[in-house]
Amino acid sequence: MAVRTLFLAALIAATSLHAAANPLRAVRETFSDWKDRLFGASKAKVVEVEAPPEGTIRLAPGQRVHLRIDDDAPQRAFARGGSRYREVELPSRYAHAALRVQTVAVDNPKGRGHVVFKPLLYAYDGDGELRAPVEVKPLHLDIRPFRRSRLLGCVVLEDVQRFAIATAPEFVGKSYQSEVREAVRAPTAGGFYYATDAVRVKLPYAATGELVIEVSREGKKGAGC
Repeated sequence: MAVRTLFLAALIAATSLHAAANPLRAVRETFSDWKDRLFGASKAKVVEVEAPPEGTIRLAPGQRVHLRIDDDAPQRAFARGGSRYREVELPSRYAHAALRVQTVAVDNPKGRGHVVFKPLLYAYDGDGELRAPVEVKPLHLDIRPFRRSRLLGCVVLEDVQRFAIATAPEFVGKSYQSEVREAVRAPTAGGFYYATDAVRVKLPYAATGELVIEVSREGKKGAGC
């Protein structure tokens, strides 16, 4: 009886650790479900606009904004180090908001391959002071044929109207690494076989990059992601 009890306790602990490492599994939601719910299915039409090359970016619910943080973006010292950044402003102060972020893989300006921007969000309080940074994590890889790879993330923000999107020097030079996707071989209804190779993606983090952001106003704390 004691051995059986010990085995059940170990099984529960292992299951809890697996769920903590993969929050999508914890709520029985696949990555595809999560992506479609937050970013829209492939047929969903959401207005996407280009951000102005400089100045504050206006972001309203119901639209996606494509922005660049490049060598012409302003630079300042933040809590986690100096960074180039862009400022984003919502139509009014939101008690609860969910920000969906796509960080797009771009050509590596310093070599071969592609790089991505790992974002930190610094919200301003009512007095114009920066609050503690919010890291956009976890980031999930979205990779499809004939489309630039992206990392998708969602974070909740409380009592916010204006925030800065930046990164941290500690990220630059490190890399996002996906889990290994094993080779797949499966029969189709027509008697043919569908096959893919094993894939692991490594994307270095850069000091500059491209993002697509969208926001929703939520009715309660912690909702939206």
